[in-house]
Amino acid sequence: MISPPAQSVLDELNEIVRLDGAEFHVTSSGGSALALSLDLTNSTCPECVLPADLLLELLTTRLAEADPDITEVTLHDPRQMGDPSPADH
Repeated sequence: MISPPAQSVLDELNEIVRLDGAEFHVTSSGGSALALSLDLTNSTCPECVLPADLLLELLTTRLAEADPDITEVTLHDPRQMGDPSPADH
């Protein structure tokens, strides 16, 4: 479970990426670490979603502002794993 301020930031950022059919999901949280995954299953244009490094920078900055206890954010982005995107089919 993440703090209410961090959840608020995550909800706000989800509203932005949902425009491209993406969504962030919390995969684990504990102590100062938060692990997220980027879900692109509803995206018809995964390449339209910001690159993983920019997303991670945005998430890290915004979450740290909302909850200073969060000092480590990781993001699993399926585009970095060579997973086929819907556009590849």
